[in-house]
Amino acid sequence: MMIADYSVYRPSRKERLRFSVILFCAVLGASYVFYASFIPLLLYPLIYYRAEKMYCDYLAERRKAALLLQFRDLLYSLSASLATGRHMAEALEEAEESLRDIYGGDSELLGEVKDMIRKMKETGESDLAVIEDFARRAALEDVEDFTEVFRACRETGGNLVSAVNKAATVIGEKINIEREIKAMVMQKKYEGRIITIMPVAIILFLQIMSPDYLQVMYSTAAGRILMSLALAAIVIAYFMIERITSIEV
Repeated sequence: MMIADYSVYRPSRKERLRFSVILFCAVLGASYVFYASFIPLLLYPLIYYRAEKMYCDYLAERRKAALLLQFRDLLYSLSASLATGRHMAEALEEAEESLRDIYGGDSELLGEVKDMIRKMKETGESDLAVIEDFARRAALEDVEDFTEVFRACRETGGNLVSAVNKAATVIGEKINIEREIKAMVMQKKYEGRIITIMPVAIILFLQIMSPDYLQVMYSTAAGRILMSLALAAIVIAYFMIERITSIEV
């Protein structure tokens, strides 16, 4: 079954269960550290609804990044096949074998290629039509750009081999640049996460070593408000750090 929209991720039951357990433990820990009470767990359903959406968005972006990497290798394979005089359907069949060898039988792009071949053989759809359908569902700028170039080559009789190879090269360079940037910012991202966790570690340390010192923060209204503000500041700081260190190429 093909994915209707790669921008929308529908987690499996196993993924949903794993996320639910991790989030529950996180909310449980925050309830204990910041409130010394499990009453805040009542907010878990509301937190889960918002957190699950963010989790699905993260998984969708990760899936699209993997799809783009696979698409680059698909273009390299297509370019090599087309250069030997093969038609697109034949080139896709050879690319199917290459993708299986590189990414295994569970590759999502492998399923897309199989579906393209099936449509071209069984329903007589053109190679342009199946590629445009994939580009629409993939929602990746590089795939859409390649589709425009492919359409132009088909309509004007341009050099398709050169266009496919050029697209693969551009995508490959973009992926390499993105990896270099991520490697540069990863250290800062880890440092930011450590700084974010430090207040939690300090509070937990004081709870264990000197519980009376923080008792006022858990037994008075003003203390609970301050702890709530501290928790909110930590969460906001975490997301700000993640946003600042997330660079799109």
